[in-house]
Amino acid sequence: MKTMSATLASKEFGRFIDAAQREPILLTKKDRPVAVTVSVADWEELVALRIERGVAAGLADAAEGRVTEMTDEAIEQRLARFRTRHPDA
Repeated sequence: MKTMSATLASKEFGRFIDAAQREPILLTKKDRPVAVTVSVADWEELVALRIERGVAAGLADAAEGRVTEMTDEAIEQRLARFRTRHPDA
């Protein structure tokens, strides 16, 4: 994976975008890695793989009996936990 400083990426944005179409680019700021830029095609593939992995995990959980029926009560309990963790939501 190529590395480019954020300063250089800013100054040579066209070159940076072109490079990201060919391979992921690791962006650094003050010599620390801060981000990775990938092409849209690579991003879509990563998202699809993540979804497939989630579906496979869900199917495995169901096959092993690790499921919870989503009754009104179960939904309210989950909402209450969410609201406790995210009071501004």
